Amino acid sequence: MSDGPITPEMTVWTIYKRYPQTLDVFFSFGCPDIRKGLFPWAMRIMKLKWAAQAHHVRTEDLLRALNAVVK
Repeated sequence: MSDGPITPEMTVWTIYKRYPQTLDVFFSFGCPDIRKGLFPWAMRIMKLKWAAQAHHVRTEDLLRALNAVVK
């Protein structure tokens, strides 16, 4: 499924629900399991750029890796 590129303004939950194959990319960048606990709720409002900042990774690097997986 291709709905266009992932952008920094998209929420983490939207990215995961649209492209479940991105879960391993999130894990590789140190993100917790967004499917468990309070994370599903929090990820519904957390934009990708905020998640990158929270995990001390460059947004561009995370974005590049995510878009590579969904192409």
